[in-house]
Amino acid sequence: MQSKSSRRIQLTGGSTYIISLPKSWVRQLSLNPGDEVEIVQDNNFRLLLVPKGLPQDVKQNRATITCENLRPTFAVREFIAYYMAGFMVVSLLCPKMKAEDRALVKDTVRKRLLGAEVIEEDMSTLTVQFLVNEKDLPVSRAINRAAVITQNMFKDTLDALRNGDGEMAKEVQERDDEVDRFYFYVARQLTLSITSFEILEEEGYNATQIVDIYSAIKSIERIADHASRISSLIPEVGQQAPNSVIDFGDKVLEVYRESARAFLNGKREIANKIIDQDYELAALHKKVMESIITSRDIMKPSLLLIMDSFRRISRYSLDLAETTINILAKTKNETTVKSD
Repeated sequence: MQSKSSRRIQLTGGSTYIISLPKSWVRQLSLNPGDEVEIVQDNNFRLLLVPKGLPQDVKQNRATITCENLRPTFAVREFIAYYMAGFMVVSLLCPKMKAEDRALVKDTVRKRLLGAEVIEEDMSTLTVQFLVNEKDLPVSRAINRAAVITQNMFKDTLDALRNGDGEMAKEVQERDDEVDRFYFYVARQLTLSITSFEILEEEGYNATQIVDIYSAIKSIERIADHASRISSLIPEVGQQAPNSVIDFGDKVLEVYRESARAFLNGKREIANKIIDQDYELAALHKKVMESIITSRDIMKPSLLLIMDSFRRISRYSLDLAETTINILAKTKNETTVKSD
């Protein structure tokens, strides 16, 4: 809970301005005369005091998950939730935990969450520490990686659909976890940035853009989900996908590629162009859907699902383009925009 207090600025030595520190704050952190504190100024000229050498147990925040009978899906979901909430150490306490269930939870958590390391494990306990250094992986780089992986997933999905390649389709589905890793990581960093605003400010972002950054990574993650969904339908379709379906997918891929480029490079004009083209894409989608519905193709259900995912990808790409415009409007050094 935040607390407020006011202090009068005093002048000492004729040139040094000083204020006193709240006694309760000093005592809570066991600070003593002579200890050093870092002073950080944000973009709004607010000052943040950070004691140097703050004990590790003060910095860490811990969470505990308890259960009677372990369900691996429940445990994994809880680990992910606490990870995105910014916790550093999470313990699972469950007296009735089968060895194979514990192994499944451990492997899944390490696979899906960046920096997850098991630091304690016994018959009834599994403790994971998240060793994540934001300086090694800035938020902007994590979004970039997720966007590139998603683009390659979508491209390979279309190639697999074009050639009826079931093996390639299966491999695409396995890459979905990689995008999830970056999505969870960015969500975690955004949560931590509420109290540690330097996480974003060191990259040129500001607090007003948090919602937009989350919207961008969520759109990318959902596009990857639909690429995976399309790939899962390829074994059913084989090489029977009509050219009209594949051609529509190629157009959607180009829309996503351009929307990602607009966001990653801060290109407002590209973003606006994508938004303006959506009506044309919607009309083409309707035309292809009507041709599938009126056909007697035995693959009709699978083709309709594929077209649905294509359209959803185009809509998430549109969301990404709109997010680009929104985030640029909140950039401190943004210049005046002129419309034609």
